[in-house]
Amino acid sequence: MTNQKNNAQRAKIGALIAGVGIAFGLGGCADSEQGGGGVAVAAESPLLPSVGIVRTPADCMRLLGLALKDTQIMAARIVPASGQIPEYCQIEGGVETVILFELAMPTTAWNGRFFYVGGGGYNGNIPDMTHALARGFAATSTDTGHRGEHWDASALYNDPQAQLNYAHRGAHLVTEVAKEIVASYYEDAAEKSYFLGCSNGGKMGLMAVQRYPEDFDGVVIGGPVIDRTGLMMMFDWSQRALLGAEIPAYKLPAMERKTLEVCDAVDGLADGVISRPDVCEFDPAVMQCNGSDSAECLTVPQVDAWRKILDGPRTEDGEFSYPGYFPGHEDDYQAYVTGLGVYHGYPSSNYMYMDNFMRYFVFGPEYDAVLEFDIERDRDKLAPFIAEQDADDPDLRDYEARGGKLLIYNGWADHSTPPQRLIDYYNEVAEVHGDDADAFARLFMVPGFHHCSGGPGPKIFGSTGRPLVNLNDPEKDVVGAMVNWVENGVAPDRIVATKFVDDDSSAGIERTRPVCPYPQYAQYSGSGSIDDEANFTCVDPQN
Repeated sequence: MTNQKNNAQRAKIGALIAGVGIAFGLGGCADSEQGGGGVAVAAESPLLPSVGIVRTPADCMRLLGLALKDTQIMAARIVPASGQIPEYCQIEGGVETVILFELAMPTTAWNGRFFYVGGGGYNGNIPDMTHALARGFAATSTDTGHRGEHWDASALYNDPQAQLNYAHRGAHLVTEVAKEIVASYYEDAAEKSYFLGCSNGGKMGLMAVQRYPEDFDGVVIGGPVIDRTGLMMMFDWSQRALLGAEIPAYKLPAMERKTLEVCDAVDGLADGVISRPDVCEFDPAVMQCNGSDSAECLTVPQVDAWRKILDGPRTEDGEFSYPGYFPGHEDDYQAYVTGLGVYHGYPSSNYMYMDNFMRYFVFGPEYDAVLEFDIERDRDKLAPFIAEQDADDPDLRDYEARGGKLLIYNGWADHSTPPQRLIDYYNEVAEVHGDDADAFARLFMVPGFHHCSGGPGPKIFGSTGRPLVNLNDPEKDVVGAMVNWVENGVAPDRIVATKFVDDDSSAGIERTRPVCPYPQYAQYSGSGSIDDEANFTCVDPQN
């Protein structure tokens, strides 16, 4: 392939999946809300006030000479304040040469706490940390030891150490080093340590809770990749289902209208958001064409493909199964599942991540998983990667014993990491920890919310990459809720999510809605505006 063709292909891939980049903590978002009205910068927050420490440029520069084990600080500079982001000291460094990291420490607005920002996809770059800075934290993150686009795992090929660093080791080492630098810079250790990440960043948080329970006091994760090996087989299953039954983008609006028609009112309120897709009985056959093919219907092969995507993979021997997706809000299918609709689901993010895992972790660069992988025959070949790449251990007793708190959120309309898989994992945690598991771990399922961002429902609640509004508010911000839980002992019993007019935070609020701790859901009281969270209560499901 010529360089020109290769660049064109990369541009096409980038254009299609740019909208999901933010879902993996990488900046840029197709539906990113604009503006910043209603912002509460951390230094002004009564929950996280500044501790009153002032640092000069000389304090930042002296860190260049700081002696740390297996670590080199390569750059130190003062970054001026800009909008909601306070002035900060920016450090660039490397652990064991290859694990690059950055650390950002407010010069005057530090809240006395440490923050780690989880990275998405296959990492390969250092995520944006401005949302942590705006809250007043000293924040760090890492590329986990390799460079590349978030969907590109080629740098990990045939390198077990790099794969281990990516899986969990790199983030842990950077956390330890960054805490030392913070203590040196402020001449005082951070009072508490927190983590926020989604998708692979969610997996990183689970890895910390499971393997390094002393790293963080509070961990907030969204849409986590719980068991990468199982998820990659599920992705391959859906891509194989679409081979020869491709679903073009022009059919997605009709699919979304049909699932909304069938599932919207199942929760007792027809409001344009499906709040209980788990109890909606939907059969893709209702979309089957009765006559000629059109934008309003699906062919028989397309109906079968969609059914497989919703059902998830099942092996004939019953030894492997994995949840598929719930019906509803398919507007993001092109980015996550169906791709261009011309060759299975290429280049959707599900295809890109699966393809890179199969080629650069398991089978080799020339492997075509869509054509060659057989779940019955080949699933055991992924087994060697389970021990280090999967974060599915439900025994979190070491983390619970040290007083750690875990807050998990997932969109009911997540079409990357299946919501049911997270519900299953949370139930496994509850089985291990007993009836009081929610004393340290809580799950919040968000209606009409896609993978880490986007969707038609109220979706602003402090997750990664969102507008800097309601910062540190324990009722409206997941980080504020976590800090309140860790430091004041107040467990979150609801988190209010916000939707702005035209998804523009400067245009005013369109709707607010409480997000409830699973298995509860928000039920309308029967009076008052359905756009006001005050008219909803969290109730236990009746079925």
